[in-house]
Amino acid sequence: MYAERTSGDSMITRRLFHVGVIGTAVMANAPFARSASYPTRTIRLVCPFPAGGVVDVLSRSLGQTLSTELGQTVIVDNRAGAGGMIGSLEVARANPDGHTLLFNSSSLVQAPAVAAQKLYDAVDDFTTIGSLGRTVMPLVVPALSPANTMEEFVAYARGKRLAYGTFGAGTTSHAFQQLFSDYNKLEMVHVPYKGEAPMLNDLLSNQVACAMGTMSTIAPQIEARTVKALAMLSPDEVDGFANIPTFKNLGYPAEFDWRGGFIGLFGPAKLPAEITDILEKTFTKIVSTSAMQNIMKQNFVVGKPSVGRDAASEVAATQEAWTSLVSRLGLVIN
Repeated sequence: MYAERTSGDSMITRRLFHVGVIGTAVMANAPFARSASYPTRTIRLVCPFPAGGVVDVLSRSLGQTLSTELGQTVIVDNRAGAGGMIGSLEVARANPDGHTLLFNSSSLVQAPAVAAQKLYDAVDDFTTIGSLGRTVMPLVVPALSPANTMEEFVAYARGKRLAYGTFGAGTTSHAFQQLFSDYNKLEMVHVPYKGEAPMLNDLLSNQVACAMGTMSTIAPQIEARTVKALAMLSPDEVDGFANIPTFKNLGYPAEFDWRGGFIGLFGPAKLPAEITDILEKTFTKIVSTSAMQNIMKQNFVVGKPSVGRDAASEVAATQEAWTSLVSRLGLVIN
């Protein structure tokens, strides 16, 4: 049984693979053997972002298969706001019985680091169950931009106060474009948007000179040649888009070799070991299916899935690197 609750309908790009196929594929396998004491009722899977984005789509795919494997209804509950902190805080404060879970991206560590008031700690206030991998982001310019390469864009931007668009203040999109501007000694102006859709609309209408967003959102525009991708924020080239160089390929320093961007499943801190073990094993089974791997590929989730201590170490390393970066850039969002 699978249910969903959202704050409204939203159009999903064709890059966001239809989640229905995954239930059929997993149902062909016998459900994972589980403790008789868990779960005992409906599981609430909190997605701290609106419907339609990559975090939402992947949370629904995972929620559907969790329901099949655990034998209980899983409700995906979109609790958006404050860069993901509203929904995340609800889970941090929830009873650690495994019936309230969180599906979130690296915003789990990013939003608190730039907030004027830190509402939670991603390491101390959550139990990391598993990570699907990492998301990647291209830096793009409008099709009508005079720049076709990063070198040309830097030359074009020098001496001008060009605007760069982000999908929110204090996000990866913000921090790395600011880092890019600082590194090249440019005087670019930050224009934050409430999400990727309005950011992309203004980029397409040449209201901003460049923008950085998730590959799942921007890939269709790259393929349609309405935008030009100058660089990829990823440690490795992305399958199908090997023509887009990484910042590392372009000679940028190690700070641009970003290995954060995790996306995964979490519970409140002090989740009992027995429940954590059930969820970790179920998560491992789900991400090993070809159906889930196809959805991850369609949404440009790269790297290897991880669970338990490995996934928790990834979160801790991302938190340390991100905190250092935003401190250097002086990013604080009131």
